[in-house]
Amino acid sequence: MKQEPLLAYLRSRMPRARDLTVTGLARVGGGASRETWAFDARWIEDGAGAVERGLIIRRDPPASLLESNASLEFELYTALAGSSVPVPRVLWIEHDGASLERPFFVMERLPGASDGTGQMLASSPDYAGARPLVTRQHAEILAAIHAFDIDGIASLDRPAAAAESAAHEIARWERTMRADMLEPQPTFEMAFSWLKRHLPPPPERLALVHGDYRTGNFLVDQSGITGVLDWEMAHAGDPIEDIGWLCMKSWRMARDERIGGICGRDEFIALYE
Repeated sequence: MKQEPLLAYLRSRMPRARDLTVTGLARVGGGASRETWAFDARWIEDGAGAVERGLIIRRDPPASLLESNASLEFELYTALAGSSVPVPRVLWIEHDGASLERPFFVMERLPGASDGTGQMLASSPDYAGARPLVTRQHAEILAAIHAFDIDGIASLDRPAAAAESAAHEIARWERTMRADMLEPQPTFEMAFSWLKRHLPPPPERLALVHGDYRTGNFLVDQSGITGVLDWEMAHAGDPIEDIGWLCMKSWRMARDERIGGICGRDEFIALYE
């Protein structure tokens, strides 16, 4: 991404901002579905004087491991603003991509770092004091996500009824596999067959499911968890999906039995309940 088109776009969105400058534009690593770019914007604003703000751009990539809905992510951030689920404030969304080559949206940058490897929270002495707080918040925030009212979120994919949650998700991912596969996938065929024969009990109600709730998808600093990110897999479904996903061996990146490198499964479930 080039700085000049970004500056022109910001000027079009903030016509009253004077002496607008952009510094530190850099792509942030990670992410399988959308590019993330960080930068600082500075300008003069009548009545407020000099303003400086850290911003993030989430831009559609030329190709992706996962097709996702930017409109849904933007809508969820908007809906969750001011709730007990910490999320960044979103500003603008552009669907045509004319300004920055591809569709994107802009949001404010939150403080904190992403613990993508699980090692920071698990072993860094810098986070020893914050670890108990993060452990509790990790469970509390997931409970708040699952308690959130989803009725007003129009873009959220959902089954016709709560009892169809598991079958709906299996069918969705099977369609994705068949649309994208370039060769036979016998392992996935066996997995889908097994899942269809072993459906879990239906949930009591449809809940907001994050879809990728794990240590690498929240920001943390010494004050605890500052933001939950990467909502592109969110949908209405069975909340136990998030708990099962979180407990998978794949996300025990500290190479022990702790969920996300911070606590045991029984402790997390007790806090969540």
